[in-house]
Amino acid sequence: MAPSLIPATRSEALNALEEFASGPVLRYARLRNHIAEGHSHVSRLSAAISHRLVSEAEVLRAVLKNHKPASVEKFLQEVCWRSYWKGWLESRPAVWRDFADAPPSDDPLAETLREGKSGCAAMDAFARELVGTGYMHNHARMWWASFWTHRAGLPWREGARFFLDHLLDADAASNTLSWRWVAGLQTAGKTYLVRRSNLETYWPDVPTEGLDQLEGEPHIRIPPDSADRSRREIENLPESPGEGEAGLLIHEEDFSPECEAFRDFRPKAAFLWKTPPRSRVRAEWLQCASEDVRARAESHFQIAVPTADSLAALTDWVEAHGLRRVVMAAPCVGPVDDSLKSFRNWCGERDISIVRLRRRWDSKAFPFSKAGFFPFWNSLRPHLADLCK
Repeated sequence: MAPSLIPATRSEALNALEEFASGPVLRYARLRNHIAEGHSHVSRLSAAISHRLVSEAEVLRAVLKNHKPASVEKFLQEVCWRSYWKGWLESRPAVWRDFADAPPSDDPLAETLREGKSGCAAMDAFARELVGTGYMHNHARMWWASFWTHRAGLPWREGARFFLDHLLDADAASNTLSWRWVAGLQTAGKTYLVRRSNLETYWPDVPTEGLDQLEGEPHIRIPPDSADRSRREIENLPESPGEGEAGLLIHEEDFSPECEAFRDFRPKAAFLWKTPPRSRVRAEWLQCASEDVRARAESHFQIAVPTADSLAALTDWVEAHGLRRVVMAAPCVGPVDDSLKSFRNWCGERDISIVRLRRRWDSKAFPFSKAGFFPFWNSLRPHLADLCK
């Protein structure tokens, strides 16, 4: 799939959402697991939602405007899965540290699979598509993760890093916890095994070369779980900037700062923080999305928005504007939050306040992420209409 099929601006995302919500969403439950050219059976909005070019509330509102909840429930659930994973990891940050801080492996077989040279043409096609476009179909992600973990016997963390580096919709919670689930760690003892018959069912044109690698029952060894899964209370964060002069810090987890809580905010200055690129395609897509959010922010707030990825540039911005308060959308547990740790420390040493806002959707959804997805869904579902207003 060409990268151009993945919306990289807010206007593109809203147009794609309108088109999908007008009719194709009704076919989603029946066709979402099928592999098709151009991935026409799914919305292709995951990157836009992950970086909040559009929000979960906007997506669900567009769908529910045209359809009754029962007719689109599977799509509603899939959008909410991301919030479930985020809330789950937000209350168990040590699980992220267990993944992020683990030393990398240099197994040559891992590089063979990442380069799409395993000899199983289907799995190799998925790997090349991921590197070339930043996208992999959700069903294919499960197949490929299982192929990596249970057929090739490679460490799940290395596969998860491969996805995190290349996926345009890379999300620390969804990625880490989904890989843990495939490996048999997230739901204790429950693994996911890719099978030839499953590929042939959902991908009629599946290339047959090397497909025999997916036959039979491999010896599955569930790795020991070294993560501390202790649960902490999710921090209560404000949903509005509050009173007083402040600067606005924009980052890649929230690319619509002119919406919702920030709409009426009038910052003294604004800055767009960029994290180091993890792959060429991700860097190109994020550059386009960053230029879009920068233009929208400058138009909405009527101020210049410089961009940089260095702590020195960020602290110079704070000092140049004499800021004593910096407002930002609260980054979730993951790479963006990690990248701002030094800045938070710098501000703390100077008694500069950082105000982290949590969108109303997250404030409501995250606390329901205490157990499995369906208890979460049953708790969140009664609130959907109100949250989508």
